[in-house]
Amino acid sequence: MQRIVSYLEDDVIENIKKLYKNSDISISKMASELMDIGYKVKLHHESHSSLYEERKAALIDKHTEYLLKIMAISTDIYRCIRNEKSKYTEKTFDEVLTTIHNRTQDFINRKLEESGNS
Repeated sequence: MQRIVSYLEDDVIENIKKLYKNSDISISKMASELMDIGYKVKLHHESHSSLYEERKAALIDKHTEYLLKIMAISTDIYRCIRNEKSKYTEKTFDEVLTTIHNRTQDFINRKLEESGNS
């Protein structure tokens, strides 16, 4: 087995000593196991961090989509309150919501393409 020399902070050494008192293995074996566990945790976080970033990006996209839809609906409600003609020519409210959804998604897709081309 190879030897590694490492310098640790005092509180880390104290924590290892506390663990050692309650254990039946040697302190060097315990330090080896702790390093091995730490290494595995680090690898796990590195391999799963891209998945976290993808989820975060999807959540931000969904938030933007809903925000834009709310803004479109609020703007049209404001027009109606001011007795202005609605900009939507659809016959039913569901058709208006479908139009808002499609326009919002198109807007988001254009922005994503623009940011991807930058």
